[in-house]
Amino acid sequence: MKKLLFLISALFTLSSLAQQPVYFPFPESNAQWNMHMLQMGWPPLEKKYSIIISGDTLINGFLYQKLTIVNPVWYKGAIRQDTINRKVYIIPPAAATEELLYDFTMHVGDTVKGYIENYLNTKDIVENIDTVLVGNNYRKRWKINSGYNIYFIEGIGSTYGLVEYSPGTMVDAADFSISCFRQNSITIYPDTITNCGLITSAKPIEIQNDQLRIYPNPSNGSFTIEFDKSLNIKEIRLTDLLGKIVFQQQTDNRTKIEITNLRNEIYILTIIDKDNLLINKKIISCP
Repeated sequence: MKKLLFLISALFTLSSLAQQPVYFPFPESNAQWNMHMLQMGWPPLEKKYSIIISGDTLINGFLYQKLTIVNPVWYKGAIRQDTINRKVYIIPPAAATEELLYDFTMHVGDTVKGYIENYLNTKDIVENIDTVLVGNNYRKRWKINSGYNIYFIEGIGSTYGLVEYSPGTMVDAADFSISCFRQNSITIYPDTITNCGLITSAKPIEIQNDQLRIYPNPSNGSFTIEFDKSLNIKEIRLTDLLGKIVFQQQTDNRTKIEITNLRNEIYILTIIDKDNLLINKKIISCP
């Protein structure tokens, strides 16, 4: 009788283990995400760029992987994963403490928590859980936002820009998406045939230091932008890190523009010339 009970128990354990889904951990090296961002406006603002794991760093006794945009070089934070508990953490740029980035144990109806939800009071809710083919394997994914079609995918992250804040229910936020993902130089998402080359070129305006001045930076919430007429600037646009336009103005041959009453945030200043070439500058408001 004891042998029979032991056999039944062993079979039950093996059956339970067999039913456990395979977990695909986050990459720790040789990974590349190609991104696409589109912000509607006039003219529309579009960006394509690559994020890579650019090496390891030791912080507070833990090993993290650095995320970096390739061109222009822009540090996006350091991540580490807890494979046992199926979670990924991030230390954002200019921060010293980590925050939850992804929780790959969520259930339908759970409120999404952590760094991705830091921007708005309206939090995302897990709407659906299914699988998606990544390479030769099906991986689990969580749909958290229907309005912007945002998913979390095991081993890849958020389809909304990897580490971008979720727009929640905001209307007309920037539209981020992962064009493709490759690991160990092999493209595995959205399929295995997409050309996922590293994006290393941009279309900057070539300027001299005396042609453009932005001051003070950081500021107490107000900035002055001065530029030379030879740049043929036609529009000044300021967006927050979510991609929402907070300031937009045609220049009308003006060479000095003042932006005031900004909240305590980091912004991206985009200056557009007559040929739709761009200057992108990061400015910091610290009222």
